[in-house]
Amino acid sequence: MRAIDKRSAKSRQKLGETFYSAVAYMATTFVCVWLLKHPLSDSGTSVRAVVSLIPLIPIGFAIRAVIRMVRDGDELERRIDLEALAFAAVAIGMLALTLNLLMSARIIEISANMATVWVLPGLLLTYACAKIWARSRYQ
Repeated sequence: MRAIDKRSAKSRQKLGETFYSAVAYMATTFVCVWLLKHPLSDSGTSVRAVVSLIPLIPIGFAIRAVIRMVRDGDELERRIDLEALAFAAVAIGMLALTLNLLMSARIIEISANMATVWVLPGLLLTYACAKIWARSRYQ
């Protein structure tokens, strides 16, 4: 019983790390986009490049928390994570292929910037949903 409580406390802590990293990502992205559009719009390329990459820092912390959560899980949790990651990768890959085919047929128009900016958030969101579904299958 105590091991289960300890594990769930660790999972909650790592989920909290991921949540705070996501909030920090949204905040830094908002601030950096504002800076790049207003005060730094006439700055040099190197300054704009550095500012545009700042949101990668909180994303790195979120990825680290997810990796630690997977690594610290028992065999069942790792199986659930593997199923969720496999589903997320295939689902986002199929979505990207579908969008590309529709763009090639000129049915929809999406900028490359808009398409690529949603790949990682889409992958993480799909992974989270797939993990909930996979976990429910084992209960």
